[in-house]
Amino acid sequence: MKSQVACSYGGQCLDSNVDGFTTLSVAGRGDFTRAVTATDLASDGAKYLSSRLESKKLTIKFFLKSVSLADLMAKMGKLKQITAAKNTVVSFADDPLYKYVGTVTSVTLDDTTLHPTGSIEVTLSDPYCYSIARQKTGTGKTVAFADYDSEFPNIPLSVEFTPTSAISAFQMTSNQGKKFLLNQSVSAGKKIVIDFKTLTCTVNGATVLSSVSLNSNFADFTIDKNTVLTFNADGRYFVRFEVKKL
Repeated sequence: MKSQVACSYGGQCLDSNVDGFTTLSVAGRGDFTRAVTATDLASDGAKYLSSRLESKKLTIKFFLKSVSLADLMAKMGKLKQITAAKNTVVSFADDPLYKYVGTVTSVTLDDTTLHPTGSIEVTLSDPYCYSIARQKTGTGKTVAFADYDSEFPNIPLSVEFTPTSAISAFQMTSNQGKKFLLNQSVSAGKKIVIDFKTLTCTVNGATVLSSVSLNSNFADFTIDKNTVLTFNADGRYFVRFEVKKL
């Protein structure tokens, strides 16, 4: 039976893919540490300069049932095979709408019996977790993200826009000072696709990256719950994004 906190690593549920494996608990999901840079003052204390969130670790406790030493070694081999993936998606059955990205840095057994408990340590270089992809679709010139339920802004996965009439250039701006400008005419009904993950832009499937203005916020076009995007023409939009949480 799959545990209520069953761990999936790289798209494979350990409880389902390793016979006899049961996830017992997971620790560290809500933890974070912040490194502070400061300079000592001549008087008491120090002056704050900057700070950054550090990578964090998840510790997954498990139980592994086997019938012989050979069976145990085979099951451990399967576990090591799955956890050999690097910088991959990590998720848990009790929180299916969110995921982490990490790398297994150790797998240890607490004892040498045929039914040992053990620990899997996952290092999250990126300390944030991300929702499964959400989407907004509609028609018009604006789209708001009031349902972005986090204080941490994130870059959208992609924006698709299909103008209802021909335009001499395409522009998308946010009320927070971000902009994207495509200096190229686009016919009515031709789809513009901006992929912020791969930093590519196409019109009707053809690459038009050379026509993207250098003044565009291509790499840092962030959105949050207060964001309103405005297009310079009427059309159909389709926005894919992930909510970022700590």
